[in-house]
Amino acid sequence: MVPINLNGKSVLVTGAASGLGKAIAMRLAEAGCAVCVADINIAAAEVVANEISQMGNASMAFQVNTSNQNEVVNMVNESIKKFEKLDLLVNNAGIGTMKPITDMQQEDIDNMIDINLKGVIYGCKAALAHMIPQNEGNIINISSVAAKMGAPYASVYASSKAGVIALTNSLAREVAENNININAICPGIIRTNMWEKQLELMTNNGDAQSKNEAFRSFSSSQIPLRRPQEPEDIANMVVYLASDLARNITGQTINVDGGSAIF
Repeated sequence: MVPINLNGKSVLVTGAASGLGKAIAMRLAEAGCAVCVADINIAAAEVVANEISQMGNASMAFQVNTSNQNEVVNMVNESIKKFEKLDLLVNNAGIGTMKPITDMQQEDIDNMIDINLKGVIYGCKAALAHMIPQNEGNIINISSVAAKMGAPYASVYASSKAGVIALTNSLAREVAENNININAICPGIIRTNMWEKQLELMTNNGDAQSKNEAFRSFSSSQIPLRRPQEPEDIANMVVYLASDLARNITGQTINVDGGSAIF
């Protein structure tokens, strides 16, 4: 086994107070990173930051609404003020509303585009303002297999996540000469809070057993490996892409999905 040691690296993870973002933040801390835990839910972010501190790592919590460019700039600046540098930004914050397109309200559409796409643009822009002068850095954007495959009732969500892939491809070429790697990860089916809302729709607000069965049935039918992904699966890929093992990987979109999207 090749150990991955990220000691001395300073990282910032958005949407890191729970679910996938928390798993990413914790796994990066386990690899030796100082971690800024950024989330709109500051109380939950502080809990995660405290867990990281108890591991012996430097950490901080920061409240941010990633749809607000000024808040994102302030987040990056405060993280650098605390840790003196920024080696890695993980743009993970995102939301999903699963509805037929004809039922989507303007607020639903605006919120998903603002957070899922514009928030990632703001994060990249703010981080690159520091990474370009230091001539090194790493950005990992969290997209979704829905961006590649499409999904019923997820047209706007899939569109916003497809934009993340296009952004990643373009920026990777733009800043490669500055020794900066930018990649995207497409998680597959993970039972996060977003999926809990979908299961309520799928089971007509059924009980826990019916939701468990619906999730098991759907994931096994859609995933060639016949098992859903766990947040730690995506966190492991983040750690790999953050390491020197991946120093020649940039502009790529990597699926961690059990084979759902073979492209």
